[in-house]
Formats: sequence, structure tokens, C-alpha cells
Amino acid sequence: MIEIKKQHEQLLLTGELTRKTVNSTFEKKAAHLISKEITLLDLSAVSRVDTAGLAWLLLVLEQAKKQHQDIHFINIPQELIKLAKLSAVDTFLPIK
Repeated sequence: MIEIKKQHEQLLLTGELTRKTVNSTFEKKAAHLISKEITLLDLSAVSRVDTAGLAWLLLVLEQAKKQHQDIHFINIPQELIKLAKLSAVDTFLPIK
């Protein structure tokens, strides 16, 4: 399970960001939370991530860019960094 909590200008993701948790219901909920005031996605409480989770994060970035919005990721788990490097998309991740 993955939860998203809005805290001022950031979203805190908690739980597993995997193909089991990143489904259409989750994507719709997350899409409504992304707004001009959100500038940071805090991934410190993400306990597990797979390629579906990585793909979802890249989708969030794409949607934000369409809205002319800058979003950065903070507290990225090492597992996600390794996965991004293996997938050759690490340069796309806006890490702060």
C-alpha cells in the first residue's frame, strides 16, 4: 500500500511504490494532489520500489512539465537510485 500526504509545498509518499500499489485508483488520487503549490516529493518513507513505481514517478514529472511546474524529489531511497541507473533514466530524476 502507498499513501500520499500533503504537507505544505510537498507530498510525502509512504509505503511501497510497486506495480501492486500503482494502479489506476492511485494514479487518479495522485493526479489531483499535484498542483502549482507542490514543488517537492518526499520519498523518505518509501519502503520498496520497482519499475512500475519508477515509471509512475516519471509520469508525475511529465504531467508537471505540461503544467509548467518544477517538481523535485527529496530523500530518495538507494533502491530507487540503483533502479533508475539500471534503467538508464537516472538523469531524468530531479533530485534535490
